[in-house]
Amino acid sequence: MPVKERSAAGSSIKLSELGIGTWELSGDVWGSKDDRESKQAIAAGLETGATYIDTAAGYGSGHVETLVGEMIKSGDIDRRSSQISTKILPKNLVWAPKPDVPISDVYPGEWIIEQTHRSLERLQTDFIDILFMHTWSRAWAAEDEWLDAVAELKRDGLIGGCGISVPDERPDDANTFIATGKIDAVQVVFNVFQQEPIWTVLPLAKKHDVAVIARSPFSSGALVQGWTPDMTFPEGDWRGSWPKGVKPRWLEDQCEMAEAVKPILSATGLSVAQASLRFILDYSITSAIPGSGNPAHVRENLSSGDADSLDAAVHSELNRLWTAGTIVGTYNGSV
Repeated sequence: MPVKERSAAGSSIKLSELGIGTWELSGDVWGSKDDRESKQAIAAGLETGATYIDTAAGYGSGHVETLVGEMIKSGDIDRRSSQISTKILPKNLVWAPKPDVPISDVYPGEWIIEQTHRSLERLQTDFIDILFMHTWSRAWAAEDEWLDAVAELKRDGLIGGCGISVPDERPDDANTFIATGKIDAVQVVFNVFQQEPIWTVLPLAKKHDVAVIARSPFSSGALVQGWTPDMTFPEGDWRGSWPKGVKPRWLEDQCEMAEAVKPILSATGLSVAQASLRFILDYSITSAIPGSGNPAHVRENLSSGDADSLDAAVHSELNRLWTAGTIVGTYNGSV
C-alpha cells in the first residue's frame, strides 16, 4: 500500500512520510557497493509505497544521481508519481562552515545554476522537486542574492521547491532562514539521539509552512546495528575514520546511548528500526529518509508507517533521557 503523504500546511511540497535515503549507496565513503543491489534497494522502497527519493551530487561524486537516472530512464522509477530531491555541493567543499565564511564562497548564483544542470543530466530528468543547498550557516540569514539563481531555475521550470540542509549538530542553523519565508524545505538530523528539532526547528517550520525532512534517523546505524565499542568497520567505511578527528569517543558514546534507548524501543513491540522511525513520524515532520542498501531492510523500515503512534509514556521517557543529557545530538557524517 502507498506510504501516507504529508505536507507542511500551506506548502505545495507533498512527500511520502517515509522516503528513500541514498547516501549509503554511494560506493565510496561507505565502502564498496554493488550497483545492482543498490537499485534493488531503491526499487524495494518504491514497491513498498514510498514515492520520495533523496539524493545528492556529493554521493559518490554524482554516482548515486547517475543510478537514479538510469532507473528513471529504464522506467523502474515512474517520474510522474515520484518526488526527487538532490543537493548542491558547496563550491569550496567546506562542510558546516564557520560564521566568517561568506556565502559567496560557497553558493554563488552561477555555481547553483551550473550544478543544477549537471544534476539534471545525471538524473536524466527535466525537473527536480526540491533542490537543497547541502550545507548551511546561520550567518547567512541576511543573504538572498543566491535566491536570484533559485528564482531563475523555478521560472525555467527546472526545480520546484528550494531548501537548505543544515549541519549535524546545528539543527537550529535552519531557524534564521526559516523565519525569512524564503525557502520551502529544510533537512535536519532528527532521531532518538538528536531530539533538539522537536523544540527548535519543528515549531518554527510549522509556523512558516516549511517542509521538514528528517535525515540520519538511525544515527548512522548505531541505533539498529548492534555496535560494540571494540568493533571494526569495513574498509573504506567513513565511520571507522572521520569521527575520530571530530570526537575520539564517538563509537563508545554511540554504543552507550544505544544501550540506554534500546530497551525502551524494544518494549513497544516493534523492531528497534521501526520504533526509531515511528518516534520521528509522531512529530510534525514531512518525511523521514532512512537509507539502506539491503532491500529487506528497506521494506522493514517503510512498514513503520503502518504502525500505531508510540505511547506518550515512551516519548516521555525518551525525551527525559535527552533533556538529562544521557543521549545527545551527535556527529553523523552527513555531507
